[in-house]
Amino acid sequence: MKFLRLSDDLLSTLFEDDDIIAIDKPYGFNAHTNDSKLEHSDAIEDGLIEIYEKQRGSKLHIIHRLDQTTTGVMIFGKSAESAKKYAEYFFNRQVKKTYLFITQNKSQKKSAHINQPIIHKAKELQAETSFQFIKKSKNYELWQAFPRTGRNHQIRIHSQIAGLSILGDVKYEGQHYPFLCLHNQRIEFPNGIVILSKPPLYFEDLALLENVSLAQVLFDADRRQRLFSGARPDQCFRLAHQESVFSLDQFGQKLLLTWSKQSKAEVSKKVFLNFAQIQGKSLVVQKLQEDKSSWIASEGRIKYEIDSDFPTLALNQRLQRNWVLNHSGNKSVLNLFASTCTYAVAAVLGQASKVICVELNKKALDWGRKNFELNEIKTESTQFLCRDSLTFLKLSLQKKLTYDLIICEVPSFFRREKGVFKIENDLEDLLQNCLKSLSAQGLLLISVNFDGLFIDDIRKTILRVQKNLELNQLEINCILASLDFELPGQKTHLKSFLIQV
Repeated sequence: MKFLRLSDDLLSTLFEDDDIIAIDKPYGFNAHTNDSKLEHSDAIEDGLIEIYEKQRGSKLHIIHRLDQTTTGVMIFGKSAESAKKYAEYFFNRQVKKTYLFITQNKSQKKSAHINQPIIHKAKELQAETSFQFIKKSKNYELWQAFPRTGRNHQIRIHSQIAGLSILGDVKYEGQHYPFLCLHNQRIEFPNGIVILSKPPLYFEDLALLENVSLAQVLFDADRRQRLFSGARPDQCFRLAHQESVFSLDQFGQKLLLTWSKQSKAEVSKKVFLNFAQIQGKSLVVQKLQEDKSSWIASEGRIKYEIDSDFPTLALNQRLQRNWVLNHSGNKSVLNLFASTCTYAVAAVLGQASKVICVELNKKALDWGRKNFELNEIKTESTQFLCRDSLTFLKLSLQKKLTYDLIICEVPSFFRREKGVFKIENDLEDLLQNCLKSLSAQGLLLISVNFDGLFIDDIRKTILRVQKNLELNQLEINCILASLDFELPGQKTHLKSFLIQV
């Protein structure tokens, strides 16, 4: 089994020319592949350079890297020659670097200069940094740092020496905070190229840090917004999430807040109202009577009608829908458990020859027809069947019908026309019938959003089915979650597989 990172049209860059690419690095990402020996680390532990290499389909070279906990300008070379050229600018100290950081300390001075060696890997390395005061609030101060050299943790160590330890940097005597406040704002090269990165909102308004809950939501959203800084405002992606507490999603011009069923929320609705006001968007709370509404939002070029009460668009399937859009040409497509037919819309717009949507929930299927109308799609080549997906699949087998692409968002539990479906008991039978219904070179896209089954559990189930069906050629790819849902290395909640016979 291989791990597959799908292309994401929302990923954006700060600057690009023939020689270099600059990205707006989010918090929490390594510059390159983590060397830790975790299971499947070769795929799950992708660093930013590996992510952008796969996105672009070309080799990149790190010129200027940032620590995992630093945000801002990070630069790659597009060739070995350009990387060498720009690396020499840094080596010869011809690059002007400007960082911003926040400290909880109060300083009597408005500037400082530290020229003190840093020990790294048993070597004493010359290091020099200048500091300049910018502004202050009741409890915090904002400073600029101008590193003349580029040593490991240089700004963090020198700010500690200057009595300006960075907020959240407990390793170097900074006050405890949920995150570290250090941002690479500006890189200026001697050839005239200047690259700027806008700092997080709490750098611009230090008072936002006083409310830790609000600052945490701003921080969580900042990671996604840096990745997708070029996205149109009508697009959809996750903004913030705290497991077993809440999720906050951007659906175009509105933000949808969903509380977990198990939530004992310490974060008040007022925090999210403040966040929405700062973002210039309106807030809707899912399944709250006073907020009941529907509106239009986009995913790429596809429009969907969103509802505050009914789950009409699963954002954790965003990349998979985009894949279907680009891989449905001239294929017969069967969409089981079709819900609101968002996959089917992508398949038809991707020039599928035939699409069948099977969904037992009539309300969801009617909503799917709305999505077709919204995108002005003719439905001559599409069938909408309000039926039990498992029963339909078995009837297809009896009629010896096959499909080029089967899409299956497997529910963890649902009441069938006769009996019930439980994923932990019935997944193997479902997989077997899906694979038997594929045409030669057919594809099965299957997603399982159930924490009771881990990736390896599903992999073993697939291999058992492969053995039962005596399928020698079966290519299995586990699709990695989109970066607005999980950082590389985090637990993968969504188990999505692309299987080819």
